Amino acid sequence: MSLIATERNIFPQSYRGRLTEGVTYDYRNNNLLWIDIIQGEVHRLSLDDLNKHDVLKWPDPKESIGFVSLTERENVVLVAAKSGLAYGDFSTGTLKYFFKYPFTEEETHRLRSNDGIIDPWGNLWIGVMTDFPVSAKEGVQAEGKLFRITPDLKVDVMLENTKISNGMAFNDDGSEVYWTDSLNFTVYKFKYDHEKNALSNKTAFIETKHFYPNENDPEPDGLVRTLNGDIYSAVFSTSTILHVTESGELVEKIQVPAKRCTCVTIGGPDDDDLYVTTGHLKLDDFDAKIDADDMFGDLGGFLFKLKVGLKGQKKNIWGGKVDA
Repeated sequence: MSLIATERNIFPQSYRGRLTEGVTYDYRNNNLLWIDIIQGEVHRLSLDDLNKHDVLKWPDPKESIGFVSLTERENVVLVAAKSGLAYGDFSTGTLKYFFKYPFTEEETHRLRSNDGIIDPWGNLWIGVMTDFPVSAKEGVQAEGKLFRITPDLKVDVMLENTKISNGMAFNDDGSEVYWTDSLNFTVYKFKYDHEKNALSNKTAFIETKHFYPNENDPEPDGLVRTLNGDIYSAVFSTSTILHVTESGELVEKIQVPAKRCTCVTIGGPDDDDLYVTTGHLKLDDFDAKIDADDMFGDLGGFLFKLKVGLKGQKKNIWGGKVDA
């Protein structure tokens, strides 16, 4: 099987973002969710009625959003913002912090949330990394962490001294964890002991330099696991989605007409549509116009939808109690 995305696969046709990421399918109501990290936005689109496209946006331009997940309430999402966790309520159109990370004052200035996952027990695993204004001057530093945050807001540091902590997945029983180390061009697999909350046996599962020997920076980004154990990983700067088997063998590279592929998920009514988010080539130029009518050149910033024929894992729901 060989898939190629074109402008015909843009979905939805009327929308184009700056740095779209974190795409998530809500199987309870057939909604598609995604974020625009730099714009500080959460988007929700009804796949039953494409005219129902709701947006939550931080009013503070210094804010960003690295991750979004489902909660027990269908109208409320968990949002990993710059320096902590917020609830986004689509019924009121609001975003509001309820928890701040245990950052020092300096870390609060330097770090932001990036990608994460809800594990099978309802805990949040969230990576934090060098924030945009700092990395623009100094580059991304090995100052990040991977937190596990329980529903009662206990924080454990699972990994330290990371750069870009990215796409994650658990196997079916939660005994294995996939974690993306973007700037080391590797998706690692760990053994995970839930009772002890301990990671062990770190092994390289995907080394993108192996699959992209002619690319300088094939950074693996967001990923999704299928029910049969395959992995789809968006590989930033390569215009492709890498599809491998459970043993890490190449199945295909899905071509996308956008250089900066950022994240993937599987969902839709038959649970076999692959949704892809991408970044605009001028994502950090706020004077650049992001034009959804412009179909010339690189199509970064658009989302794409392709039929893959494999079913994806359902997203787990945050175990925290959402106040009414």
